[in-house]
Amino acid sequence: MSSDRGMKKYAPFASLIEQSICLNEMRYKKNKIDKPKIASERADKINKILVNYHKEEVTITYFYDGYLYDLKGIIEKVDKNKKRIIINDAIIPFSEIIDINSSEISDFDFDI
Repeated sequence: MSSDRGMKKYAPFASLIEQSICLNEMRYKKNKIDKPKIASERADKINKILVNYHKEEVTITYFYDGYLYDLKGIIEKVDKNKKRIIINDAIIPFSEIIDINSSEISDFDFDI
């Protein structure tokens, strides 16, 4: 009488996959940072760029879920009522914006 182990012989590999998923989640949580505080000068710069924005390409640094991300593109809409911007179909609340840079607008264009 032969014993067919069937799927049982692959069970250890399934646990390794689950283990790697768990390890990846642990690494993700471990590398999270607190939201950086923005200096008032930088907040003024961000505000002035948004107020004077004229369809130039920008790079927005924003905070989401413990990580900083950069998003490059042309702002589609600055929604003052809902306090957010829409860029590349992404919706970024004003409160999560850390910095905005533009090759056409320099820090010297503002009296900060």
